[in-house]
Amino acid sequence: MRRTQIVALLSVVALAVPAQASTRGQLTHGSYSAPGGLTRTYLEYVPARLAPHSPVVVFLHGCNETAAQAMQATHLNALADTQGFTVVYPEQVVAAGSSAPLADGNGIGCWNWFLPAHQARGAGEPAVLAGLAQQVTSDVKGDPKRVYVEGISAGADMSVILGATYPDVFAAAASLAGCAYSACADAGGSLTHDAMGPRARIVPLFVENGTADVLNPVAQSEGLVQSWLGADDLADDGQSNQSISRNAASQTTTMPSGTPSPGAGDACVHNNSFTCLGGVAGLSDYPVTVQTWNDSKGKDVLELWTVHGLAHAHPNAPGDGPYTDPLGPDVSAASYHFFVQHHLP
Repeated sequence: MRRTQIVALLSVVALAVPAQASTRGQLTHGSYSAPGGLTRTYLEYVPARLAPHSPVVVFLHGCNETAAQAMQATHLNALADTQGFTVVYPEQVVAAGSSAPLADGNGIGCWNWFLPAHQARGAGEPAVLAGLAQQVTSDVKGDPKRVYVEGISAGADMSVILGATYPDVFAAAASLAGCAYSACADAGGSLTHDAMGPRARIVPLFVENGTADVLNPVAQSEGLVQSWLGADDLADDGQSNQSISRNAASQTTTMPSGTPSPGAGDACVHNNSFTCLGGVAGLSDYPVTVQTWNDSKGKDVLELWTVHGLAHAHPNAPGDGPYTDPLGPDVSAASYHFFVQHHLP
């Protein structure tokens, strides 16, 4: 799903036409163009009961995955129905036989997180995605102080970029199987802090990764945690002085119930998917370790969810979509719970 893998005013070209009616909410197709920049289409889900000034969540799919498939795997729409927020699923351009910088988009639908042209503010994919998020928030009369971005794999990496380059747009970010800013290279967080520029602040981050992920090993998410804490430390008071501790404030592990029944579960043998080890072993679920880190006032600003046995997949996602596993925690609910604890200053 990965590795082959403004508030500036923008002139906007936006289109939203009904795509599908829901008994609960409304799903529409839309298109956004950044002036002088790129255009990206998106799916937008607005629940039937949407309060004024409600949150907006932007979810970015991974490689070899569409916005519709990510929508299905995350079941964020159902969560939006109960919690009352808007969900937006941008879609990358699939440039058949080519990729950026030779063509707009990417040959297998990856966000181009690994190219320097798409790692900075004011240009490329970060600009169009940030502008898209702002336009949708305005359209639905959402709360501009509670706009969040989340993604998986290549989408996770682009979410990290957006958290670094548009900390004035996104109140918090979430990375599912991703890595540190600047194509995983920012070990200490200084590059992330530099990318924030004069808008630098502590940007809350939710991180998840499976220990059996061979495409994005869990060590990369652990590296992201330490990198982001380094950026938070610099943003906190302008110095790298451990004002934000690198040590977790809490850690809990949840074990599954039930006796394993080998061969009784879903092994996930379908296109663009890794074997679901929990299904092969007949587990009722995966063990999960949750670690949290606090700011200098004791507020939870970073969480790491380590799912023991999960491969490169959306957890808690039954079905035959790409990169899905029916077992594992509901990270959509967990990340949203984390998000709504935070808003822009």
